[in-house]
Amino acid sequence: MKDASLYIHIPFCKQACHYCDFHFSTVRSTEEKVITAMLNELRQAAPTWETKKMKSLYFGGGTPSILAPSILEGLIQEATALFQWHENVEITLEANPDDITPERLGQWFAMGINRLSIGLQSFNDDELKVMNRAHNAAHSLQCLQWINESAFTNFTVDLMYGMPGSTVESWQEQLDTLATFKPPHLSCYALTVEEKTALHAKVQKGDIVLPSDEIMVDQFTALRHWAANQGFVHYELSNFAQTGMHSRHNSHYWSGSPYLGIGPGAHSFDGKNRFWNISNNTLYASGATPTSEELTATDIMNERLMVRLRTAAGFRWKDDLFHPLSTTQRDELDKAITAQTRLGNLCITDQGFHIPPNRWMESDAIIANLFL
Repeated sequence: MKDASLYIHIPFCKQACHYCDFHFSTVRSTEEKVITAMLNELRQAAPTWETKKMKSLYFGGGTPSILAPSILEGLIQEATALFQWHENVEITLEANPDDITPERLGQWFAMGINRLSIGLQSFNDDELKVMNRAHNAAHSLQCLQWINESAFTNFTVDLMYGMPGSTVESWQEQLDTLATFKPPHLSCYALTVEEKTALHAKVQKGDIVLPSDEIMVDQFTALRHWAANQGFVHYELSNFAQTGMHSRHNSHYWSGSPYLGIGPGAHSFDGKNRFWNISNNTLYASGATPTSEELTATDIMNERLMVRLRTAAGFRWKDDLFHPLSTTQRDELDKAITAQTRLGNLCITDQGFHIPPNRWMESDAIIANLFL
């Protein structure tokens, strides 16, 4: 029986963060209908996924933590009843600092949630205001204290570097503040300006000026050094974990294994085909048919290169070559690997190849040169 993972997308937020291009709505009038549609989608999907055993459940968004605990519990109970599950399943809830209270933490843990993903992004109030986050630095500090005093021992914190006005020194201060709370996992992302976001419009107008590429590289380097000194393993481009605290759900994605996505805008992958729901709450609740795409062997190979080369393990021929390559394709890939290795962008091992950590900031360009 193959392993799989379940993702449930909660498409509601208190307010729109200026950098976000995920599907969400700040209008919650459709919430009841969307939740009902999610429960129906779970029931309809269950027979197709009966040969899979779920190893993780992840509530993403949007902002899942704004839902009433009773709604979250109902979704967990329905999913638990419909699918087969591994023992010690990882159940993660994305939560914003302003939604966290000691009472909520107790309710979430009691319903089976055993991992939190905290969207701090920054401890700097000016940076939070520029990004239009709903919380402030005080909320961040308080929620981390409450988490450390709660039953939760597994949680991750999101931080962003490359923020407007930030320097290597100000970024180091952020990391040192976080260190006092000893998170077992950390996800750090470079602020990315996505088209059709409020941030993109402000950058285009010159209202917001981002740090130079050189400063962002220096911030990433400082992050790597700090994380190593704190005992973290840098196991994926943006992810750091203490021993044994890797994200099982995200690692499942990076392994190329099947996953089921529930909710508006959610994606699924069964090993050969990709499916995705419409990114519109009203149409989703009305039963809009998902879109599907059958991936070719070349598509799957290119996706394997993309996700595996973002990890410290890299691409391993035995584990990651899901479909045999033609002689022409193998020659093409071997030549590209040789060229990138000569440039210092790849390291060859007995099992395969990987991008050295000092080149991870250039990973997108390096990987693109390997695509079939």
